[in-house]
Amino acid sequence: MTDESFEKTIRERIAAVELVTESIAEQGRDSDLHDLRVLLINTMSLMKRDPGVEASVDDLYAAAKAIVRDATLGMHPVSRNIRFVRSALARFSERVPVVAGLSEPDDSLRFRGLEAAYAVQLERTAATEAEDNQDVRSAA
Repeated sequence: MTDESFEKTIRERIAAVELVTESIAEQGRDSDLHDLRVLLINTMSLMKRDPGVEASVDDLYAAAKAIVRDATLGMHPVSRNIRFVRSALARFSERVPVVAGLSEPDDSLRFRGLEAAYAVQLERTAATEAEDNQDVRSAA
């Protein structure tokens, strides 16, 4: 069971990171990038070390930095960079509560893409082998 104040603090940090990240995606201000950095460092300092959280933080900051760099150069943010920052934000927002112990990992998210196809293939192979074994027993 987690402390309610800890849970509230983590959820507030995630909400603040989401707010600042959206501001970066829309306006690309350097001051927002600084705020994002401080929030990410603060959030990570509240939890135990986790490679998944560290990777999501690195990805989020790098994507936000690319948008700010474009804005500093006077370029309109590339839509690809905006997708990257929003994708990184989603990974961060999903991973932090799990590591902080505020929610359980969602196993249904585990089977996507090739993993899902591979899992289906394994199930079909296992079912076929079971049927073959039963046919052999019936024949004997």
